[in-house]
Amino acid sequence: MIMPGNLLKQAWLISFLIICHNAISQSAQNPVNFSLPLKSIHPTSVYGWRIHPVTGKFRFHQGIDLKARREFIYTILDGTVLQTGFDMHTGNYVLIAHSQELQSLYGHLSTITVYPGEMVFAGQVLGISGSTGQVTGEHLHFAIRYRSKSIPPLAFLYGLANQPP
Repeated sequence: MIMPGNLLKQAWLISFLIICHNAISQSAQNPVNFSLPLKSIHPTSVYGWRIHPVTGKFRFHQGIDLKARREFIYTILDGTVLQTGFDMHTGNYVLIAHSQELQSLYGHLSTITVYPGEMVFAGQVLGISGSTGQVTGEHLHFAIRYRSKSIPPLAFLYGLANQPP
């Protein structure tokens, strides 16, 4: 017997998978050329509700934090740099548009090597990891936005890596 709570979870999962599929499909017409944002992925804080390590407040984390120490940061897909700048929470950041509906965000960088309006290609260096903004230590904050809403970045990367040929 399926309980109502399980139906809700299943409906959410199916909806999420459709959103990820659509976002990946619309990012390119041909097989997707992609890169990881770092050479290796070691999450230190996941997507979703959590107690913020600096403020101690319960809030929604719209990306993931990845272990990084003075490492190159790479764009995950071809795109255009929408913004670079500094935000009190995200520190030095780069925002990339991969399509009209899909964006990736890279935060807490120590150095930014791209500029707004620049075309970037999957695997291109965007900067170097750092500890700018509201952090407890050096790492990369990585986020994906689809149709202006955050989606789980690890699931999105998994979808990219497992695209049919």
